[in-house]
Amino acid sequence: MRHGWLIVAGIALGTPAQAQLTAPVKNGDQTIEVIGTRSRGRGPDVPMSDWRMAETPHVVVFSQTDEAVLSQTAHSLETLHFLLSTLFGRVDAPDPTIKVAVTMIGDAAAFEQLRLTDLRWQYGPFPKAFSKTIYYDPREEGSVIAATREGVNLVLQPSTGRPTSRNCGDDSPLWDNFPVVRATNPESPADPAEYLSQFSVNEIAVCQSAQSRLYAAFAQNYMMTYYPAAYPRWFLQGFGEIFATMVAGDDRVEYGHIPTGFGKVLDRYGDFPVAQVLDGRYLSGRGRAWTPFHAWRLVHFLYFSDVWKPRLLAYLDAMAKGADPQDAARALGDTAALQRALLTYRGRKVEGERMTFPPERSPAPTIRRLTRAEAGLIRGRLELGARIAVPDAPGAARDAALARRAAWLDRLRDNAVRFPDQVENQLLFAEAECRADHPAPCLAAADRVLARTPTDTSALVWKGTAMTRLALEAPAAERPARLTEAKRVIVQANRLDPEGILPLIAYYDHAVAAGAVPDRAVDGLAKVVLSAPAAPAGRLKLGREYVRHDLPDEARVTLLPVARGPFVTPEQPEAVALLKKAGRSR
Repeated sequence: MRHGWLIVAGIALGTPAQAQLTAPVKNGDQTIEVIGTRSRGRGPDVPMSDWRMAETPHVVVFSQTDEAVLSQTAHSLETLHFLLSTLFGRVDAPDPTIKVAVTMIGDAAAFEQLRLTDLRWQYGPFPKAFSKTIYYDPREEGSVIAATREGVNLVLQPSTGRPTSRNCGDDSPLWDNFPVVRATNPESPADPAEYLSQFSVNEIAVCQSAQSRLYAAFAQNYMMTYYPAAYPRWFLQGFGEIFATMVAGDDRVEYGHIPTGFGKVLDRYGDFPVAQVLDGRYLSGRGRAWTPFHAWRLVHFLYFSDVWKPRLLAYLDAMAKGADPQDAARALGDTAALQRALLTYRGRKVEGERMTFPPERSPAPTIRRLTRAEAGLIRGRLELGARIAVPDAPGAARDAALARRAAWLDRLRDNAVRFPDQVENQLLFAEAECRADHPAPCLAAADRVLARTPTDTSALVWKGTAMTRLALEAPAAERPARLTEAKRVIVQANRLDPEGILPLIAYYDHAVAAGAVPDRAVDGLAKVVLSAPAAPAGRLKLGREYVRHDLPDEARVTLLPVARGPFVTPEQPEAVALLKKAGRSR
């Protein structure tokens, strides 16, 4: 029997994702006063923060920067979305996906202080000099990106004197970092050694702009959203780097330029053996240094070459169908010939491409200032994905992750107690406790929200989720009735918001917990995957259903981006096992 949810098999070439402050918002919608639900408690006496939110048809950006910079960032990302859609022939195509949420965070030190652990995406492996100033999480309820507002200096060779400031900006004059040198004795000149020690000496550094990291991550998310497939990581990295140098105007956009510092990086680290890229040895992080600049060079060369691009497409097609990397590499031809051609490709004759477009194709964002309560959610929502999951294997890493999670939950719990009437705090606390598998405090927080706003769909979702978990812990005789009541609450959320993603996820998870998954629950799950196709969690669940219904072809299409995708994820081992099972049933 063919079910309606089989349409999801077609997403291998089709769909993006993300989460807002309180609920996801679909692409194309621009609901600046709503943030996924309705505006909460805004009025003349509501305390305001220095955070602002900019929204376009395909992106939401949160930042403490001034309004002009925030507007430009959001507009540039919307332009990048339009550029990519033009290149891939997707302009004006139906888009059921969720907007990507971007948060801009201070400098590198402030970013690192958040300790945003990557679970479903990895930056690199690159040399230590390449500081990670980007966070990406393809979540089931929509993709989340965080980046620094400031650029970072990549120190390729340390200074023998005073090191350069870690942070940098594209428009900062070089002399801004020079020290003011004073004599130790006002009546005598400064000591020459002391004077020289305050300057950078023999240092080699490259300013990597914050925008370049944001554009690179956004482009990767675009590919994994609209064209999810089993890409090798080097290709996805290089694809992102091609658009990292984008320059956007009101009616034009340029991309594909040589990255700043390209020559310095290649001179410092040398070439990288193509054979070790194609067979995956570069992923070990050992041996020759692999950098974002090497990724740009390889993919830029293949992508813009009339000779090599058809081979690249054949190679990617083989990988997308699950071919072994060595078998797929044959589509590229002689590896030695590729290596020789790449050695001469140092960007001297490379020119970027320019595209003009009507300005209305990239509309200016709408911007509003956030209340203090809303701003307080930004960090919590970012940390949610990095704090809840902990390593399975016992050891120091797991113990440290558990300690961080406990401290984080304590902070949320304290806020919930101190501000019992702030709906935002209670909702975040409820979600965190439910995701941490603590149903009792999750239920209590959800009930506090519903006492004030009985039709809040997010609160109903977390209440129904908590009730489901508690029902499973109840005596056997009580379980059926309690599961039925939990289902009623989740269905109420779905009826209040038929297009909402969270109620659909909760309904499917409840059905699995209850031991009977009806077709309508899988229908909802299919909509979730169509809304957030980059998320491994939804794909894994749907892949299980395809295997359970003995639909191996659909299972392969759904599971391959997880099982053989570019990144290590918690869902990958089970996806590999299910893929093997689907292969045996063909």
